[in-house]
Amino acid sequence: ALFTLMVMRSAHHWGGVPWHSAALFESMLVQAGLSIVWTLIALALMLFGHLRARRELWLVGAALIALVVAKLFFVELGNRGGLERIVSFIGVGVLLLVVGYFAPLPPRQAEREATNEQESGA
Repeated sequence: ALFTLMVMRSAHHWGGVPWHSAALFESMLVQAGLSIVWTLIALALMLFGHLRARRELWLVGAALIALVVAKLFFVELGNRGGLERIVSFIGVGVLLLVVGYFAPLPPRQAEREATNEQESGA
């Protein structure tokens, strides 16, 4: 919620979007910013989940990415906007490639324990 409000406040001050909920949610600048920021949050969750082998954190990040992709198709694809929509799609796409390369799904707990037992017994 804090990052969402930061995006909206930035769009209000720097983008000249009126500080009304209807104007903020209709602004493609706000929508593109939300897509990028939410994907960055998901990337951080997925990287942390991968590095700490915490599958549940990784899955929360994946759910947030699913929400962003749904938002891209239903909100931003429906708008005939220009640069903001392009930046949003390209930015989210690049971040999805980064997630796929650096943060694959961590193994389940049982698989991890079996691997550890095999390594210690060999």
